[in-house]
Amino acid sequence: AFNLAVHLSCALVLFGIVDRTLRNLTSTGQSARRGVGPAFACAALWLLHPMHTECVNYITQRTESMMALCYLLTLYCAIRAHGTDARTTWAVAAVVACAAGMATKETMVTAPAVVLLYDWAYRSETIRKTLRQRWPLHASLAATWGILAALMLAGPRSNTVGFDLGVSAGQYSLNQCMIVIDYLRLLVWPFPVILDYGVPRE
Repeated sequence: AFNLAVHLSCALVLFGIVDRTLRNLTSTGQSARRGVGPAFACAALWLLHPMHTECVNYITQRTESMMALCYLLTLYCAIRAHGTDARTTWAVAAVVACAAGMATKETMVTAPAVVLLYDWAYRSETIRKTLRQRWPLHASLAATWGILAALMLAGPRSNTVGFDLGVSAGQYSLNQCMIVIDYLRLLVWPFPVILDYGVPRE
């Protein structure tokens, strides 16, 4: 039930991100309403894609969906923090969500950069101007990297990735290159979707 609630929350936040982005790109109310359709389609694809069954059914994989929720919340709150009366509240919420994500899983590391790139793409003409306009938010988001760095020093995932079984960091990195390609393929054609994709490849 918890995993399903997190997954549903991710879909709702994703809907909000796409909807708000499309609204900000349009000037008329009629055009803004047209963003609901694409936002719903994106959220539905996220919600129903077979690749997400593991996050819902496999208890130890809930870190993936929890990190995803924190990631999406960070971006959504950062979007809401632009041009509103409650910008400070939304900015604080973005930093809190980012910090929680950093404490959840390492893949959250890109979130501050993604927020910066989003602001650059949709709010400003240059990176320098983006940083000048919203430097407190971006600096605070970058500061959450300290949480991840502190947790990584203890090597909490050394056993779960197989380092205790003789898998070297180099072998692990090379395997990740192939696994990422496999996952990209499964996003397009999700078959076969299984729990364990096998032992490390040489």
